[in-house]
Amino acid sequence: MTSGISGFAFPFQIDPITGGVKTQSDDDKLRSNIVHILMTNLSERVMRRSYGGGLRRLVQDPNDNALWAIVQHQIGKSIGLLEPRVLLQQLAVTQSDDGASLFISVTYVVRRTQAVQTLSVPVDLGGL
Repeated sequence: MTSGISGFAFPFQIDPITGGVKTQSDDDKLRSNIVHILMTNLSERVMRRSYGGGLRRLVQDPNDNALWAIVQHQIGKSIGLLEPRVLLQQLAVTQSDDGASLFISVTYVVRRTQAVQTLSVPVDLGGL
């Protein structure tokens, strides 16, 4: 199913076949956009100060229930405001067995196609 979007790949890459900027489209681009939102710090973009999920700023915080609640709130707010092409269905924040990472699981519906997608993003708490 397609979401009808395309653009530069995230992270930014050069396409080895064409030598130009690598692009993504449809569901791959939408997933990439969501990861980009989550990993961008708030106020990092000069012209869009409210853009970002701010996860990288939380990596030095204690890995506990309070952190998980903050992460869940920030993710829900950021995706809801910044990615109108999806409808957030479920968010889960869990930690790795060794406590060194958080796993962010985002389930969403692509509004255009009504396809349900799940994205899992690991966040290393040792610093990004």
